[in-house]
Amino acid sequence: MGSGKKTSDETKRLPAKERCGKTVCLTILIVGCLLLFVFFQFFYRYHLYHREQFSLFLTAPDALQAYWKAPAAISCLVGDFLTQFFYFRYMGPVIMALTLMLLGVLVYRLFFRYLRLWALVPALCAVLMETGRQCGLTYPLSSTWQWIGLVATLLLCRWVFLRWKGLFLRYVVAVLLLGAGIWLFGWGDWEKRSVFMPNMTQERMLAVDTEYYFGRYDIMGRLLDKYASTPNRFNAYYRNLWLANQYRLSDDMLDYYQPFELGLFLPVDEKVSYPIVYASGELWFLLGDMTNAEHSTMLGMIFSPKGKGVRPLRRLAEINLINGDDEAAMKYLRILERTLVYRRWARARMPGQQTPEVQRWLTMKRSLIASTDLVRAPLDLRRSLVHLLDDNPDNVFARQYLLAFDLMHKDVGVFVQDYTHYCPRQESHRLWEEALLILISANGGAEEEMARWNISPSTVAAFREYNTLYKEGEGAIRRLQQKYGKTYWFFFHFASMDAHE
Repeated sequence: MGSGKKTSDETKRLPAKERCGKTVCLTILIVGCLLLFVFFQFFYRYHLYHREQFSLFLTAPDALQAYWKAPAAISCLVGDFLTQFFYFRYMGPVIMALTLMLLGVLVYRLFFRYLRLWALVPALCAVLMETGRQCGLTYPLSSTWQWIGLVATLLLCRWVFLRWKGLFLRYVVAVLLLGAGIWLFGWGDWEKRSVFMPNMTQERMLAVDTEYYFGRYDIMGRLLDKYASTPNRFNAYYRNLWLANQYRLSDDMLDYYQPFELGLFLPVDEKVSYPIVYASGELWFLLGDMTNAEHSTMLGMIFSPKGKGVRPLRRLAEINLINGDDEAAMKYLRILERTLVYRRWARARMPGQQTPEVQRWLTMKRSLIASTDLVRAPLDLRRSLVHLLDDNPDNVFARQYLLAFDLMHKDVGVFVQDYTHYCPRQESHRLWEEALLILISANGGAEEEMARWNISPSTVAAFREYNTLYKEGEGAIRRLQQKYGKTYWFFFHFASMDAHE
């Protein structure tokens, strides 16, 4: 009787335990989805934006057929299809959260038969491992779908083996299913591309670059202000692009960190990663040097993981449209027209179908380009700027950068020559006036010279006060920095390249 009562009590308790286990699993699933969404939306979304920009999914039949000629066809197809939607706000984090939790659910189902509720441990480990790997810049979403496909195949094989009758038939069907699953989904990404910690430094760089790409300069400015406590060449480069787009480089440049001329351009060589190579082209595109812009774009695309991407294709289409090569531009526009996300963008720029807004933009960009060709080194910034201005003296961006380049070299003599030659109307800007006063002071500081250059009285008064403090020697340096630390005079006298390296 005692034994029968004990069995009856256990039977009553089992449903309660199962309900409790299901509640725990459901809670972990919901919380896990929310945590993954929050992480990728609020802390790591720019990695997702970047991966979308350097991927390409075409809806054309020949492009879709190409997936079936390579291993892991379904994983690659699903991964690339979903990656294109990273372009939309909130979609990337939602896709990442659901994909990673689907992997966790399948791993849990795979081990539940043997570990019961403890199957949560390998499931959580799988999700954490793949989340870490997805933090890498070059780890594709299709790799996670390889693991999903492999685990789903193993589950299906086990179901067949347990449910079907006949030992031989079970083995044959299970082996066939396993082979088909590996062919369709792959057998997991075992390459050494593991990243188990988010790279927040890289995320900050991608954030600035992406907001510039989207043209959201207000958000970009706030990000640069946020990252001002950790100054570096990359942020200085984009800060100057941000200022130049608002025609403020000649007034506000020294309000921010400037590593001399190193903040005006980015290097392009074999030691630089492909995002930096591609970012270097943003300057050339702004200035109107389409040759160097195309050079950086092509190199960035070549050295990117897949050797393609919608962002470089868009830029190549824009460059050729600006240059008037409609046939070359159509090559890229026709490719982009076969995407889901960029179809309308491509059609709005096709010759003969361009919207009024696109036509106005093309007119503005064409007004910047040079009318003659010049052979020069890709990194010869000054030579490119002079060439652009010789062909088109009204190129305001090239003029801003040329004079800024002279000032960052502390070459006031060359600055005055360029200012005289390329600014015949003697534009009045704060930094230009401050640099002119240095030369005027070196030549005796005549009042008529200041009047000839049309320097504002307030700038002259500030310069005299600065000189008074400067002559007091080392004891006045702190006061100079507090009051005049953002002037060109202070930069000219005290800025050292050693402090910026």
